[in-house]
Amino acid sequence: MDEEKEKPKKENNRVTQKKLRKASQVLVLILVMVLTYLVYSVAFSVCWLDPMWHLQALFANRFDMGTDTYFMEGLTRIFVPSVLILGAFVLLAILFGRIFCGWFCPFGTMLDYIEGISPFRGKLHLPRELKDPGIKYAILIGFLILSFMTSQEAFCEFCPAGTVLKGLTGHIIFLSIPVFIVTLFIVLFYGRKTWCSYLCPLGAFFALFTRFHLFGIRAKKEDCTKCFMCNKACPMDVLVVEKYIQEGKKINDPECIKCMDCVDACPIKILKFP
Repeated sequence: MDEEKEKPKKENNRVTQKKLRKASQVLVLILVMVLTYLVYSVAFSVCWLDPMWHLQALFANRFDMGTDTYFMEGLTRIFVPSVLILGAFVLLAILFGRIFCGWFCPFGTMLDYIEGISPFRGKLHLPRELKDPGIKYAILIGFLILSFMTSQEAFCEFCPAGTVLKGLTGHIIFLSIPVFIVTLFIVLFYGRKTWCSYLCPLGAFFALFTRFHLFGIRAKKEDCTKCFMCNKACPMDVLVVEKYIQEGKKINDPECIKCMDCVDACPIKILKFP
């Protein structure tokens, strides 16, 4: 009887954890849009929210540690060194891997919901040649080199998220519009993974820290029944059982965004985070 009573409690805890992630995503998305539209009104002032902008800024300014932006420029000017803001995101990645991608990224949240309502997903298959997570690292390196050479935050001219967020301020980034349309198309047909795993340079940056991040999803090898439900639930196609549980390792895969789908899918609730 005691064991039966404990099972629902464990299940509720796991479901609550996933719901907490969803709540975080929606809250951050709403907060970013409200602040962007009501407070900032200046397109540049939203850049302090973007870790990719701060990373590019360091390269654009030849690693000048004084690189800065202004927090809440629409109301008051508070100087914040860019390197400190980027450092906070790096610390988050060192602790929890790509949790920013799964819990806080406003553009990732939009793509989640676009994928969820798409009537076209699964009707086309992405060519095998394009299923290469290494592409995003090449994109990251390319844009950082371009930022260094031009002394400008190069990717911001193409970033599809800027089409939405900076568009709220009335600032149109023309080069980002076709990128946004293409991104919307591939997410509608192939899912969020196509952007987050193969194309996103910010995802590539955070993925660099996942190999040695401190707190990951883990489970005891001897408890696993090899039902592979966690594998099937993973939107990033991580081989949870084969590569991690059966090897006695925490999930430190570069593609894991801590979405908690595997945790929720496990029928015996052995996956734990953190």
